[in-house]
Amino acid sequence: MNSNPLQEIESEKNLIGYLLARGVAGQEDMGLAPDDFYLENNRRIFSAMLDLIQDGVTLDLITVTSHMREKHLFKDEARDLEYLTSLYKDTVPSQSLDYYIKRVKRVSDRRKYVESLTLAIEKVKSEPGENDTVFSFIEQSLMDISRQERSKGLRKVREDANDLIEYLMAVVKNSQSGGGISGLKTHYQGLDLSTTGLKPHELMILAARPGNGKTTFALNIAANVALKERKTVAIFSLEMSRRELLLKLLSAEARIDSYSMKSGALTPTQMSQLKDAVGTITTAGIFIDDSGFLTIQEFSARVRQLRTTEDIGLVIVDYLQLMSDPRSAQGGRQQEVASISRGLKQMAREIGCPVIALSQMNRSIESRSKDQRPQLSDLRESGAIEQDADIVCFIYREEMVKPPEELEPTKKGMAEIIIAKNRAGATGDFPLMFNPKISRFDNVPI
Repeated sequence: MNSNPLQEIESEKNLIGYLLARGVAGQEDMGLAPDDFYLENNRRIFSAMLDLIQDGVTLDLITVTSHMREKHLFKDEARDLEYLTSLYKDTVPSQSLDYYIKRVKRVSDRRKYVESLTLAIEKVKSEPGENDTVFSFIEQSLMDISRQERSKGLRKVREDANDLIEYLMAVVKNSQSGGGISGLKTHYQGLDLSTTGLKPHELMILAARPGNGKTTFALNIAANVALKERKTVAIFSLEMSRRELLLKLLSAEARIDSYSMKSGALTPTQMSQLKDAVGTITTAGIFIDDSGFLTIQEFSARVRQLRTTEDIGLVIVDYLQLMSDPRSAQGGRQQEVASISRGLKQMAREIGCPVIALSQMNRSIESRSKDQRPQLSDLRESGAIEQDADIVCFIYREEMVKPPEELEPTKKGMAEIIIAKNRAGATGDFPLMFNPKISRFDNVPI
């Protein structure tokens, strides 16, 4: 009985003895590294074994001994050789190779957790910065180990047969019950049909020039997801205050002019409608963080914290370029934005829900005299954002570009949503009605 939960010496010995006697038996990728072994002797032996496996050499006592001698892996050759020979002769594995691999990996991960927590304790004692920075470091360290633990390396695709069948059956079921939409519905028909709904791992970038309604559109999606899909939505606002966001949500829900709300020029009927809207919005699963200044590490920490109590359906960040990453800032703004973009994508994968990040656009779009319809190259610091995003949507309003005398009557009060990138589906565009006075985008009646 092993009394130390952080080491399993017998499992290490049995694993090496198994390999010396029987080889890898088709398990060349075992998902183990030398530092997964507790005993230093075992690390050096396993390191030699990995070299031989990589070179396609059969594992046995002679090949391992020769390689260790050639690579100067023996510290005390006589004693090390005696130990290696004893593993070959005296170890009689009673379980499969996979069994010993899992045992060794399990306690190795525990040692890494202890090491990370020990470092975290020291950081808590010495870190002069904010608590969120420290907590983010701790969570990131533990998540890195967790990701390594879940990683299985190269596997034959036949192992995925059952998972694929279950996935396809779930997609069909969701599609049948959701009108062809297998992901999260935004309740904007053009977007849902093009994307078949937002998927759990997706990063969607929503971009527009100032004044075109990107915050409003994101809030409308948030309200639809929270109220119609009954999902929890987390909104991180780095520009607008909590109250400003709530007033926009109320204006859209009650369909009352936001100016009337702010000026107090409300009729009794409108006041009644607003009270109903307050009840509707404040009972929805919407969480708002309006900290203003937010690093990608703090963002990740707060999303992980919310996930401990809520099943998050959607995360919204308004907006990407206002976030920061102190760890990569020294490399310049392009590198910092690339790190933030990558962090948003990783968070979507980690928490298993879509993330919508609002983005600025380059001012150069205004210098184009003919066509000012946005395109991917118009994204500010576009390279990394475009690469990480699964979906990129632009809002284009012709009435914001053309003078009134040149605007077609049918374009007034209309917005065009341009899907410029869709990793898993079609690109294209679709119209929406937009009324900025009540902070609302609506589907065009068919």
